[in-house]
Order: sequence, then structure tokens, then C-alpha cells
Amino acid sequence: GYHARTPDEYDRSLCLITRDVVDFVLATQPSEWKKLKEHHGERIREKFASRVSKEIANRGALEVLRNGVKDMGCKFDLASFRPSSGLNEELANLHAANLFAVVRQLKYSEANENSLDLCLFLNGIPIFTAELKNLLTGQNVEDAMAQYKGDRDPREPLFKYGRMLAHFAVDSDLVYV
Repeated sequence: GYHARTPDEYDRSLCLITRDVVDFVLATQPSEWKKLKEHHGERIREKFASRVSKEIANRGALEVLRNGVKDMGCKFDLASFRPSSGLNEELANLHAANLFAVVRQLKYSEANENSLDLCLFLNGIPIFTAELKNLLTGQNVEDAMAQYKGDRDPREPLFKYGRMLAHFAVDSDLVYV
């Protein structure tokens, strides 16, 4: 139940997979999108993605996923959570519309070609990163943690507080958050 995305589909400046953000909104909230298009015209995708990115930077990914964003008087949910019962088919369909994506070797920086081993996205919004190490190559979870601490610049937009739900250091035997 996930989509494999390429590192090129990731917008480094916005910290989003814009295609997935827009596809989710189009699938779940077409009437709101139509209203927003009246304000933004042909630049709607660009303007909306920029708005989502700014809201995540200001309020954090979790807050935006929980409460959505507003733009030009239009309210958009950016995630659909599992309904408490299966009785409401409409809510079940909304939940099924969520787009989970995985990007391997995510190049996250505009300044260089540094990459993360793995990044998981929900509806185009990055939620988890992971540095993966293999004991057979002589690396372990300690090397992954050292990579996050020493090689990952906290000033990079993707690593700013609130932008992600969690970062994982993983080897064959252990996982640290």
C-alpha cells in the first residue's frame, strides 16, 4: 500500500512531493480545489504547495496533518485518519485515498547532494527519515546516530524542528528514534 517515488520527485526547497500533495487534495476535496483555482488560476499547484510548505514550517508537520491548511478562504485536510467504525463508507473512502510513499536516497539539500537512506511520506509530506546500516558492512546503529549528529546540518529545512515526526537510526538488530 505505498508508492515508490524517485529522489527527483522531491522538491528540496519546499520539502514536499508536490505531486502527491495535489493528488490527495484533488481526490478528496475537488470542490475546495475548484474554489481555490478561481483565486490562483493556472499557478494553483505552485501556490498551494508553497502554502503547505510554509504552514508546515510555521506549525509543524503533525499540526498540519491533523488540522489541515487554509488558503484564500478554502480549508484543506492533508490527511484522512482511520474512521472509528466501518459504517460510514465516505470516511472509509477518504482514508483509503491517503498516499504513502517511500523515497530511497533522498537528496534533501539545495546546497549539496547529501542524501538520507530512506524517507517516508504521507500525502507528499515527509514524516519519517531513516539511516540504515548493515552489520555485514561493518556499520551499526551507532554509525547511523553519528551520521545524524555530525553529518546532518540542523539548519537544513528538512531537519528543522517540527518538520518531521521522527528520525530513525536502524541496523539489523536495533532501532533508535
